Amino acid sequence: MSYLVLDVETTISNKGNPFDKSNKLMMIGLLSDKEVAVYDIEYSVDPYKELLDNIQLAVDAADVLVGFNIKFDLHWLRRYGIDFSKKRIWDCQLVEFILRNQSAAYPSLNATAEYYELGTKLDEVKENYWNNGIDTDKVPKEVLAEYLKRDVELTEQVMAEQMKELAKRPELKRLISLHNQDLLVLEEMEFNGLKYDYDKSTVLGDELEEQISKLNKRLFSYHAYDNFNPNSNDHLSAFLYGGTISERFQSPNGHYKTGKRAGEVKYKWEEREKEFKRRVKPLTGSELKKEGFFSTNEDTLKKLKPNKEGQDILNILLTRTTLEKRKSTYYQGIVKLIDEMNWDKNTIHGQLNQCVAKTGRLSSSKPNLQNFDGEIKTLFTTRYGESNE
Repeated sequence: MSYLVLDVETTISNKGNPFDKSNKLMMIGLLSDKEVAVYDIEYSVDPYKELLDNIQLAVDAADVLVGFNIKFDLHWLRRYGIDFSKKRIWDCQLVEFILRNQSAAYPSLNATAEYYELGTKLDEVKENYWNNGIDTDKVPKEVLAEYLKRDVELTEQVMAEQMKELAKRPELKRLISLHNQDLLVLEEMEFNGLKYDYDKSTVLGDELEEQISKLNKRLFSYHAYDNFNPNSNDHLSAFLYGGTISERFQSPNGHYKTGKRAGEVKYKWEEREKEFKRRVKPLTGSELKKEGFFSTNEDTLKKLKPNKEGQDILNILLTRTTLEKRKSTYYQGIVKLIDEMNWDKNTIHGQLNQCVAKTGRLSSSKPNLQNFDGEIKTLFTTRYGESNE
């Protein structure tokens, strides 16, 4: 059985996210038959197609592709047109996660190499460049090449140690094989992404903002206090359970006598206390560490037993909490994520994680696709344009 160890070095926007349109693939390192070949991509002065053809030939010649967090590397190969669809996979990170009984999420190459007493990665690129805000395309070619070479060599050594351990634990062989092949499916799913209606999401987020604003006005009608902040536990605790909060305000303090602002009113900052009556009796044992203030989280609010006025306030607060969650997590939250990750406007490339849950189940993040409800799902379509309703 022949194998090819691979690793890539990219620019580092959003941790080198392959779906960030600004990122570039700088180098690919390939190791087979104890020989390391480093292919310059963005550095290259060679014919570009010939270089990619050589990488494809190396991939085609191997039975198994080996890497550490190899899904990341495969995304980049796919982005540059390298086909690996019929290959078997050995992801050292995933294998290590299983061998260590799913005890630590996403084990690092350094930690894994140290566990097997193999030494560590070269730190020069990270310490001297990345940690100082210098992107990979500014790292000297020879420095990056040495860094990459060490990574693929260390990955091969880790694989060899894992094979030895697996020989002593044959009951895990089929499990590891299945998870490694699942990785190919998950890679393609992440790469294709989900089509998302960015513009509609923005509109719905704005509509929720209007609803929240109306609820705030109803809430504010119960007190004459302009600086009340319903997102502050201290303010909300005093408002519900009774208590005093301090506020800073500006009061007139004479006039400017000279300069451009001559004749204008001067102001100074002062502090005053605002006292609230008790509207709801707090739950026993709900007092926070901060003296005089009680919990106002959603679970606590649902357990309270208020009078008629208090019930109306609680209904406002609970409805407001639900709308805020929906707005920030789904509509505006997803739009913000797409913008921050610099993805194509109408595509979400969520992460499908094999190395997180201690039970070994699949999890999802950025965003958590498993938590979407029926309403948000209507904003997704297939790649063929059909509604998901």
